[in-house]
Amino acid sequence: MVPGIGGGELILIAVVALVVVGPKDLPKLLRQLGRFVGKMRRMADEFRTSFEDMARQSELDDLRKEVDALRAGKLGLEDVGHQMKALESDISSSLTAPTPEYKPASHAPEAAVEPVNPQLDGLPPAEKPETPAKPKRVRKPKAAAEPEPTVTPVKRTRTKKSAV
Repeated sequence: MVPGIGGGELILIAVVALVVVGPKDLPKLLRQLGRFVGKMRRMADEFRTSFEDMARQSELDDLRKEVDALRAGKLGLEDVGHQMKALESDISSSLTAPTPEYKPASHAPEAAVEPVNPQLDGLPPAEKPETPAKPKRVRKPKAAAEPEPTVTPVKRTRTKKSAV
């Protein structure tokens, strides 16, 4: 639907169009409006696809230039060597960086201490204490219900009607 226009507004527009254009010419007007909207959508789709084609073509041109440069050997080994040295320095700095040490919480009262998650400090997870098993519920036997009285069907007998 059209963004920003609600159902009541669309009904109001339809009533105004019916009054202004008239019931006789309204179907012709709506048909022309539909054709116009279809043409605009097709033009927008064509523009979008042509734009995507141009973007793809420029990417292909860039890739072709890189492939041609690789084939011609124009890319120097100094670029690759420089990138390798940068990677090595990043790896060595991450390996030699000091690791934070775990400091236990101070001896504060239990109520004031927040629970600590040791995994946030890089330690293995703490074991959970076992909780005592809950006792199983014992169901009470249901009281014996009184049997329902049985109803015996009554047989109907037909009587012959005598002619009088």
